[in-house]
Amino acid sequence: MQDQGPHGIDVEGAIIDADLLVKYRLVNRAIETLQDAIKSAPRHIPLREKLREIYIDANRSSDAAQLCMDLSTLYIAADKLELANERLLEAKRLDPRVSITARLNQLESGKPSVSLPAGRGGPAKSITGDLADISIFDIVQILENSKMSGVLTIRSGARSGSVYFNDGKVVDATFGQKIGLEGFGELIEATDGQFEFEKTQTRYQARIDAGSNTSLILDVLRDKDETRHDAAVSADELLLGE
Repeated sequence: MQDQGPHGIDVEGAIIDADLLVKYRLVNRAIETLQDAIKSAPRHIPLREKLREIYIDANRSSDAAQLCMDLSTLYIAADKLELANERLLEAKRLDPRVSITARLNQLESGKPSVSLPAGRGGPAKSITGDLADISIFDIVQILENSKMSGVLTIRSGARSGSVYFNDGKVVDATFGQKIGLEGFGELIEATDGQFEFEKTQTRYQARIDAGSNTSLILDVLRDKDETRHDAAVSADELLLGE
C-alpha cells in the first residue's frame, strides 16, 4: 500500500522521484519535488529526512540545519528523544549560528527525559554527543540558558573529568586530582571525544564562583594565555642568556 499524505499525495513516490532526479543531477528539481510533497504532508518525517540528505549532499548547510531543527520538533512530538537530540546536534554542526537552546528546553520540559535502562538506576541522561559536533563552550552556554542542574562528563582521549552545574551555572569541576577552577581549566581545552550531561536534583558544592559561565570561561582562557605568554618569555630569556 502506498504511503499517502492528508491530501492523497504519494509520499513514497515523491521520495523515489527525488532519488531519480538526483541520480541524473537534477538536484533543484528533486528539492522542489520534496518541498511540494512536504506542503501536503508537513509532518511526514521520511520526506524531510530525504530532503535533509539532499541539502547536505548539495552543500546547502544552512537549509539542512533548519530542516534538522524542524525534524527535532517532529521527533519530540513522536517521543523519539534520542533522534531529536541527534538532529539538534547535527543542526549546530551544520550551522554554528543556529540556536538550539529553545529546542533543548522543549526536549527537557515538553517530554520526559530519556531514561536509563531498567534496573540500572541513576539520573536520566539528558544530552549526549560528540565534541567534534558541538564545542564545550556551546554546551556550557546551553546548560546555563536552560538553567539545568547536573553533571557534564567529558571523555577526550586521556582527558576525562566532570563539570558540575547548579541551575545552569558552573560550580565545580574535577580532572584527575585537580578540582574547581584548575580542573575546569583542563577540561575546556578538549576539542574531541564524547560528552554526556546527566540532569539531577542534587545541589553541588560551589568551588567555583562566577557571575556567569561566559565570564568564567573568558577568565580561564585569559589566565591560560598569560601563563603561556610568560612561559614563552622565560624560554626566550633563557636562550638569550646562553
